[in-house]
Amino acid sequence: MNPEPFTILFANVGRRVALIRAFGEAMRRLGLPARILGVDANPLSPAYYVTDESFPICRIQEEAYIPALLEICRRHRVKLLISLLDTDLLKLAESRELFKQQGTFVLISSPEVVRLARDKRLTYDFFAENRIPTPRIVNFDAAFKENSFPLFIKPLDGSASQMTFRIDNRESLIFFHSYVPNPIILEHIAGAEYTLDVFIDFEQVVKAIVPRKRLEIRAGEVSKSRIELNPEIMAAGGKVAQILAQRGCLGMINLQCIYTADREVKFIEINPRFGGGCPLSIQAGYPFPQWAVEMALGRALSPLPANLGNGLTMLRYDDAVFVRP
Repeated sequence: MNPEPFTILFANVGRRVALIRAFGEAMRRLGLPARILGVDANPLSPAYYVTDESFPICRIQEEAYIPALLEICRRHRVKLLISLLDTDLLKLAESRELFKQQGTFVLISSPEVVRLARDKRLTYDFFAENRIPTPRIVNFDAAFKENSFPLFIKPLDGSASQMTFRIDNRESLIFFHSYVPNPIILEHIAGAEYTLDVFIDFEQVVKAIVPRKRLEIRAGEVSKSRIELNPEIMAAGGKVAQILAQRGCLGMINLQCIYTADREVKFIEINPRFGGGCPLSIQAGYPFPQWAVEMALGRALSPLPANLGNGLTMLRYDDAVFVRP
């Protein structure tokens, strides 16, 4: 009799083809019979067709979303559930015990961590309370009166760098303040932007920190990036990650920061999920998919290989998935 496959379900698979394939490779290295499933509200999502099987699902905002996921996990004996989108993370964090009761481990941080990550004002408060350098919030009236540009505006609960804009004058301030939904205005910080891939285990140990310099952004996701193991950025990221771990941060997160010309590290975002550029770190040898599976199995995490990927550069490009009717 063939052993039961270890089944992973990815919620909101979107365009994450490389990440899903990386999980398949990790399962082969672990010697586990694997089955990878996906769900998405849009059945024309490319990654929908690189899983072993995918299913349509209702919108995240609907009350039926979590019950539908629970039913898929129950029916297909899912062992590990990972969401690849910000907007359902809080629902999953608040429901993870329901999944656990039927044998599904949800790789998700605590509701507290998800809330402070999703609400940019709470993110700012977290950084400020812990004396972590971050761009200050600017009041609209003060910004208009002081005429101190440039500034930066984004949605309070935004995702994937959508609706984010630099503001260079009062006219732009007026326009974007009415155009961007639920806006928050921040001081503009010049410098190189980095995303840090971070993994935290059950014991609140920060297992890896990988700074990726964002060389080019396209459609809200990094299209060109390079690993730069800058010790100053890694030390700053380690401090943030350790504080988050104490609040229930678990598994894969990414932190975004700006490294200024004065060599100051200013943090701007917390995203408690696999980032779009994470395949670069995985290609460099960081075993993030393998660690996620080992956590679901209750195993000790494999050791981190040495001398990984400094300088490795990722150049993403368009590919195509062809679907017959």
